[in-house]
Amino acid sequence: MNTLAQPQRDIPIIADVDVCVIGGGPGGLPAAIAAARQGASTMLVEMQGFLGGMATSGQVGPILAITASRSSEPTVAGLLVELCDRLAAIGQGKPYEECLKARCAPFGVEGLKIIADRMVHEASVRTLLHAFFVDSVVEDGRMTHAIVESKSGRQAVRAKVFVDGTGDADVACRAGAECTLGRPADNLPMSMGSEFILGGTEALTPEVRQALVDKTRAAAEAGEVNVYGLGLGGHGSTMDPGHASINCTRFGGNCADVEDLTQAEFTTREITWKLLDLWRSVPGAEGLHLVATPTHVGIRESRQLVGLHRITGQDVVEGRKYEDSVARCSYWIDIHCPRGLGVPAGVHLCWTKCTKTDCYMLTDYADQLPDELYPPEGDWFDIPYRTLVPQTVDGLLVSGRCISADCQAMGAMRVIGPCMAIGEAAGIAAAMAAKAEVQPRDVDVQTLRRSLASVGALV
Repeated sequence: MNTLAQPQRDIPIIADVDVCVIGGGPGGLPAAIAAARQGASTMLVEMQGFLGGMATSGQVGPILAITASRSSEPTVAGLLVELCDRLAAIGQGKPYEECLKARCAPFGVEGLKIIADRMVHEASVRTLLHAFFVDSVVEDGRMTHAIVESKSGRQAVRAKVFVDGTGDADVACRAGAECTLGRPADNLPMSMGSEFILGGTEALTPEVRQALVDKTRAAAEAGEVNVYGLGLGGHGSTMDPGHASINCTRFGGNCADVEDLTQAEFTTREITWKLLDLWRSVPGAEGLHLVATPTHVGIRESRQLVGLHRITGQDVVEGRKYEDSVARCSYWIDIHCPRGLGVPAGVHLCWTKCTKTDCYMLTDYADQLPDELYPPEGDWFDIPYRTLVPQTVDGLLVSGRCISADCQAMGAMRVIGPCMAIGEAAGIAAAMAAKAEVQPRDVDVQTLRRSLASVGALV
């Protein structure tokens, strides 16, 4: 590959704060709010023009894994309670107690955007939108600055502690922290997809809905569309009558590679329009229309930190508990086929009972696949604080779906509910480290757990 050497230049330092959070999604937004509420001067850097990450840019909803496995007992509270209740107050969600009964929290994308705005403003979080993180500066083993790029040019942020809320471990990776990508056999992460909003569903009769499912199945089996689900969704990331969130498109690729990301956008958008044309050809469904496609293709998995501890698939299915737990996760090992296979191949999940028996994962690497998927009924597994802490880089915590987990555990803890709980813990831990002038690895975890409990989080 040809290279270009840029001349050395001075980069202006635009902020010197206690805590800098990179990424304003489910792992970063709660971290920034929590850190600021602890009294830490906090900056939040987000590449989109709004906050919420995959929940808003990807239209990924509802918020899952907020209750124990196959139960209504809460496993995520804290900031989620406030978020749900504030969304409900503007007609863009349901009260937290109702969400517990439903075992998930639906929301409207536009509502989540404005509530996120208000929460960071009220917490006095200094926020930069339309700013891309591009590099980490590490001195003597400690991250000292984040380099960002925007319409204002290249700039730097100095902080005592950084929180990587990118979901892809971008900050940790560029800081030199060890990371993995995808599963060991082929380094493929889970497939990507796009969740789109469909309008006109209120006019569909049960008979028409079934005809749509049958039509989709026939098209998928003929190789005309690549989907992994056949249903018409519901109120996941929309609360509007007659609208439904549709989560069925599939594309296999590396979401840490810009070429694959680009192709994923093209492919999933094309699938969306093919489905729309297909569905509107069914008598009684002519009024269906596309309300919105996501700003960013849906990402499930990319890089994972290799931290002081790594959670595994066995943690999930055994419901393991840890003394340094800072969050709970009740979701199951939901590994969307990394090869991007779907209904045409009769595939959804990657596990030992996959029906595609000639797949090399079954013939050569079955020992890397889960046999069981669910935590014990009414239970959860713990997220230890050590999974947020890099092995070698100081001044940095990792939050959200890219914490230290193997590909099986990641298939469970990647969803929004536990990512928010992890984010709240990361924010409070970062504030504690900054205030005490210690490294995140030296934070007193039992004090952290008490601080989390004091704000209503479940540990």
